[in-house]
Amino acid sequence: MNDNKAKVVAQYALMFAVITVAMSLDRLMSLALPVSMAIFVLLVTNSLAMLDNRWISAILAGTFFGLASLLKVFIFPNATAQYNLNPLVSVLPRVIMGITLFGIYRLMLLATKKMRSAYGRQTLCMTVAVLVGLLTNTVLYLFALNTYQVILGQTDQTLIDVIKALVIVNILPEYLVSLILVPHLVLGVRRGLKLGIDGNLWKSDNILPETDNGGNNAQ
Repeated sequence: MNDNKAKVVAQYALMFAVITVAMSLDRLMSLALPVSMAIFVLLVTNSLAMLDNRWISAILAGTFFGLASLLKVFIFPNATAQYNLNPLVSVLPRVIMGITLFGIYRLMLLATKKMRSAYGRQTLCMTVAVLVGLLTNTVLYLFALNTYQVILGQTDQTLIDVIKALVIVNILPEYLVSLILVPHLVLGVRRGLKLGIDGNLWKSDNILPETDNGGNNAQ
């Protein structure tokens, strides 16, 4: 039991480290660009959230994304630091993103039971889930930003307008990368780790029964 607990702790510690590294890579890449991008961290967070088909993984992936955003303020301070220091702005929207992402994924699996192609079904479900998760993150982050601005009694609207403009400009490349790559990345890693196409850790590719555990059909 202790070994299992240690394995789980190590697994999620590695998840946090990977998400933090991805965010750092985005920051370094942004130094050469006119805008700040979050391509790598969104790709990694969305992928890890669905990798093993467990609620806790999705929630922790979103939480770690938010914590990495908070940590980034101290490592790479910028004009948005005063807002992102508040966990209600930097962390909470990402936690809800993880919950929404996985919830939509499970609902889509239930709605697509009759699809014959297991790979196609998983790809469709993940693509829709990622889209809803990304929209949740964007909308809630901007809402939290506006709310916090009101609480602080900000009178200068320029910085907020710039932040909103950057978020909107970034949406297309960030969304496209995650929407296109996440399903194939997740399914490839599931296969490599022998988690089964549905990602259940307690199944193997060769002994999947004809059940619908968590909304998943056998291959």
